[in-house]
Amino acid sequence: MIKFFLKLFSFIKRDIIIWFSYRTQFILGFLSGFVGIIQFGLIGKFIAGGNYFPLIEKYGGDILAYFITGSVFMSYTNLALSTFKTSIQREQNMGTLEYFLLSETPFWQLFIFNFLSKFLFTTINIIIMFFALVWFFSVEINPNIFSALLVLIVVMLPLSGIGLLSAAMILITKRGDPIGWIYFTLSGLFSGIYYPIEIMPFPLRGVSYLLPTTYGMDLLRKTLLKGYDIIKIKEGLLIILTMGLIIAPLGIWLFNTNFNKARKDGTLTWY
Repeated sequence: MIKFFLKLFSFIKRDIIIWFSYRTQFILGFLSGFVGIIQFGLIGKFIAGGNYFPLIEKYGGDILAYFITGSVFMSYTNLALSTFKTSIQREQNMGTLEYFLLSETPFWQLFIFNFLSKFLFTTINIIIMFFALVWFFSVEINPNIFSALLVLIVVMLPLSGIGLLSAAMILITKRGDPIGWIYFTLSGLFSGIYYPIEIMPFPLRGVSYLLPTTYGMDLLRKTLLKGYDIIKIKEGLLIILTMGLIIAPLGIWLFNTNFNKARKDGTLTWY
């Protein structure tokens, strides 16, 4: 266990060194995220000035808070969908994948360490942005931090499964990930990220209920904005967990299948 956490610390340290080695990129990336959040804030404040949105009353009715939480959740969605495939692509591009496979660190630890490291930095960045925006625009929130964290942890299970499916495709296609692209696009359109799913035509709502992000977004807003506890969100958590128990094993199976195929064909390190 100690060895595991030492390796995790090494991955986090490596990412910190990489971040600060490219200071211009780091600063510009941070500023871009901050500017984007401010833009959402201005848009939301403008819209909220003279309109009433009954469809989001269940989240408190604040359009600005609705936009903020949508943006926050999409950051985590992108994290889960992209971390595994970018982990492979980075090792391939640097020519270190074969050496990594020969080391004592199992392949699954590469995924876990990269994911946890990026999850930590994403969370820190979002906390800073979130509370800065709440402070600047006086957004009223009533967060239940424990419930919100539990929602994020549980929803990462199905999303990580989809991320593994994306990584499996990268092992074969090398560039271009249809699974991740399709899911991210569907999430943006049908998961209620920037508008309630109730405004969509009824036949299209069926797509929403097939996406884990729909339930994750709903529960995150209820826990961050309305202070819902675990008892009030247990049904949604059960749905997400059930999806995760289906999608995650499927992602592991397809990744192992494509990994063994690429290794057999001698294309594992190609990019």
